[in-house]
Amino acid sequence: MKKRLVLPGEMIGTSEEFLPGEGTFEENGKIFSKNVGTLEINEKERTVNVKTVNPPVVLKTGDIVVGTIRDVKSMMAIVDIEKAVGKNRRITGESTGAIHISKIASGYVKDVGSECRMNDIIRAKVIQTEPSLQLSMVGPEFGVLRAVCEKCRMPLEKDGNKLFCKHCERTETRKIANDYGTAEQKL
Repeated sequence: MKKRLVLPGEMIGTSEEFLPGEGTFEENGKIFSKNVGTLEINEKERTVNVKTVNPPVVLKTGDIVVGTIRDVKSMMAIVDIEKAVGKNRRITGESTGAIHISKIASGYVKDVGSECRMNDIIRAKVIQTEPSLQLSMVGPEFGVLRAVCEKCRMPLEKDGNKLFCKHCERTETRKIANDYGTAEQKL
């Protein structure tokens, strides 16, 4: 298999020689590179591919994401997704997702606002990408990673299965991830 670096728009073959593969497109019988990457020619299968070194992040089902709760409705929370866990690039495409009330916890949830609030930092799993981005916080590793007190806006600390504000001595509830307060160093 031959390899070399190619640039976007560079002609890399013809449709008479090869079948266009990943990272390529065909126009008028000519095959071009879609992006910067390594050209891979498979002589046996007669295909050409362009593999990018650090491809853009397009979310897919099963990806783990971290985001900020933008809005809380009666039946769902709206999340601005900041990053996909384990990926070093920003997300391309849709980066706003929704968590339906049934996907917040494994048990019955009466009120979305008791499990997450605006500006909470959360970790969730992508469960659907089309027609809209849907997320789930079901599971011990998913949920709120960081939250602030509704009254004084100071950071909340984990106290058992609740959150406590040392400043104003309030207790609040959330669907807490099992590594609440320590997760940000891991991301």
